[in-house]
Amino acid sequence: MIKTEVFATKLSSDIKKRLDEVCELLGVRKNFVVEEAIREKLEDMLDAYDLRQAMKEATGFHSWDSVKRGLKAH
Repeated sequence: MIKTEVFATKLSSDIKKRLDEVCELLGVRKNFVVEEAIREKLEDMLDAYDLRQAMKEATGFHSWDSVKRGLKAH
């Protein structure tokens, strides 16, 4: 069994109302929707971080200005 912990946060009344409506309509639990949303957002944030790191470390990336200077030199 997965260990769970209580997590409380404040939501705008609009988001809370929408969450209630959607969960009621679809017959799903709010904690399921919130947990999935957080999981997906964390993955998106880590993917974006990894991409930024890869771009910083890429040796084959050159700015357009440096490419133009290189072309003029030939």
